Amino acid sequence: MTDEETLNHINLKIKNLNERIVLIEKELRLIREDILSGNPKERMQKRMLENRPESLLEKKKKIEEDIRIRI
Repeated sequence: MTDEETLNHINLKIKNLNERIVLIEKELRLIREDILSGNPKERMQKRMLENRPESLLEKKKKIEEDIRIRI
Protein backbone atom coordinates (compact mmCIF):
# COMPACT_ATOMS: atom_id res chain seq x y z
CA MET A 1 0.00 0.00 0.00
CA THR A 2 1.14 3.47 -0.72
CA ASP A 3 1.11 6.20 1.86
CA GLU A 4 -1.96 7.76 0.29
CA GLU A 5 -3.89 4.49 0.32
CA THR A 6 -2.92 3.89 3.92
CA LEU A 7 -4.01 7.39 4.88
CA ASN A 8 -7.35 6.96 3.09
CA HIS A 9 -7.88 3.62 4.84
CA ILE A 10 -7.15 5.13 8.24
CA ASN A 11 -9.44 8.10 7.54
CA LEU A 12 -12.25 5.74 6.55
CA LYS A 13 -11.82 3.76 9.77
CA ILE A 14 -11.85 6.95 11.83
CA LYS A 15 -15.03 8.11 10.09
CA ASN A 16 -16.73 4.78 10.77
CA LEU A 17 -15.71 4.88 14.42
CA ASN A 18 -16.98 8.46 14.80
CA GLU A 19 -20.36 7.46 13.32
CA ARG A 20 -20.61 4.54 15.72
CA ILE A 21 -19.73 6.75 18.69
CA VAL A 22 -22.43 9.26 17.74
CA LEU A 23 -25.03 6.47 17.53
CA ILE A 24 -23.96 5.04 20.87
CA GLU A 25 -24.15 8.48 22.50
CA LYS A 26 -27.65 8.97 21.10
CA GLU A 27 -28.80 5.61 22.43
CA LEU A 28 -27.30 6.33 25.85
CA ARG A 29 -29.07 9.69 25.97
CA LEU A 30 -32.40 7.99 25.20
CA ILE A 31 -31.77 5.35 27.87
CA ARG A 32 -30.98 8.06 30.44
CA GLU A 33 -34.21 9.86 29.56
CA ASP A 34 -36.12 6.60 29.95
CA ILE A 35 -34.59 5.93 33.36
CA LEU A 36 -35.24 9.46 34.61
CA SER A 37 -38.88 9.32 33.49
CA GLY A 38 -39.73 6.90 36.28
CA ASN A 39 -41.00 4.07 34.08
CA PRO A 40 -37.99 3.03 32.00
CA LYS A 41 -39.21 -0.44 31.02
CA GLU A 42 -42.39 0.85 29.41
CA ARG A 43 -40.64 3.70 27.59
CA MET A 44 -37.87 1.44 26.28
CA GLN A 45 -40.39 -1.10 25.01
CA LYS A 46 -42.45 1.63 23.39
CA ARG A 47 -39.39 3.14 21.72
CA MET A 48 -38.24 -0.24 20.43
CA LEU A 49 -41.66 -0.99 19.01
CA GLU A 50 -41.94 2.44 17.40
CA ASN A 51 -38.58 2.16 15.65
CA ARG A 52 -39.05 -1.36 14.46
CA PRO A 53 -41.75 -0.97 11.76
CA GLU A 54 -39.88 1.86 10.07
CA SER A 55 -36.70 -0.11 9.82
CA LEU A 56 -38.57 -3.20 8.65
CA LEU A 57 -40.38 -1.22 5.96
CA GLU A 58 -37.14 0.37 4.83
CA LYS A 59 -35.43 -3.01 4.66
CA LYS A 60 -38.35 -4.50 2.75
CA LYS A 61 -38.29 -1.66 0.20
CA LYS A 62 -34.54 -2.00 -0.22
CA ILE A 63 -34.82 -5.75 -0.74
CA GLU A 64 -37.61 -5.28 -3.25
CA GLU A 65 -35.49 -2.77 -5.17
CA ASP A 66 -32.37 -4.94 -5.03
CA ILE A 67 -34.10 -8.19 -5.95
CA ARG A 68 -36.47 -7.96 -8.87
CA ILE A 69 -37.99 -11.29 -9.76
CA ARG A 70 -39.53 -11.32 -13.18
CA ILE A 71 -41.71 -14.13 -14.43
